Amino acid sequence: MDPIDSRDLDTNFKFEIAKQEGGEGILKCFACGSCTARCPEMDVKQEWNAREVIRKALLGMKEEVFRSEFLWICSAHYTCLEKCPQNVNIKGVMNQIRNERLREEAGEDVKASKKLDPGFKYRIAEGSTGGDLYECFACGTCTAGCPERDLDPLYSPRKVIKSSLLGMKQKVYDNRFVEICSTHYRCLEQCPQGVEIPRLMYAIRELAIKEGYSRDSIA
Repeated sequence: MDPIDSRDLDTNFKFEIAKQEGGEGILKCFACGSCTARCPEMDVKQEWNAREVIRKALLGMKEEVFRSEFLWICSAHYTCLEKCPQNVNIKGVMNQIRNERLREEAGEDVKASKKLDPGFKYRIAEGSTGGDLYECFACGTCTAGCPERDLDPLYSPRKVIKSSLLGMKQKVYDNRFVEICSTHYRCLEQCPQGVEIPRLMYAIRELAIKEGYSRDSIA
C-alpha cells in the first residue's frame, strides 16, 4: 500500500457518516475483523473487505472509500452484526457511506448543470414504460452487475436515473448508455425494487424523440 499523505485526508468524513441514521456505528468500530471473517461477499472477491472500508473511512481516506465496489455489494445478511463485539451494523454504515457519495455527486452535478427541468421525471414516468422511475432509490445494484459497465465505467444506469430525478435532462440525453442499454435483465434479477432498467431507457429514448432530439444527437 502506498504511503498515506495526511494532506489528502478528510478528518471530518467519519463524523459526516456517523451523524446519519444507521451510520453511527462507524465510531464504535475498532477494526477487529470479525465482520470480514463472516462476510459471504469476501468469499467471492477478496477486495470486498468491510473492515478495510471502515478503517479507511475512519482515517479520512474518502476518495478511496468512494471508489470501493463493496459499498454497492454489501448485502443484508447481517452475519457480521451477529459476530461484531461492538454491535456495529455494517450494512447501515455502508448505506450511509454510499449515500454520502451520492449526495456529493448530486451536488457536483447540480452545480455543473446550467438548467434543470423539474418536470422531466414526470414526463418520463408518464410514458408507457417509464412508471418504474419512482421505484428506484439509486442503490447501484443495477450498475454493479451491468455488462455494459465493463465496456466503459461511464455507462451507469444508476447515474442516468439519478440525473433524471434531478431534472438534468440534457445530461441524460447526452449519456450514451440510454442508447446502448440491452435487454439482458441482469439488473432486474438483482434489483431489490424490481425496476426494469431497459424499459426505463426506452421511455427516455421515446421522450427524447418526442421533444425533438434525434437518436443521432444522443451520443
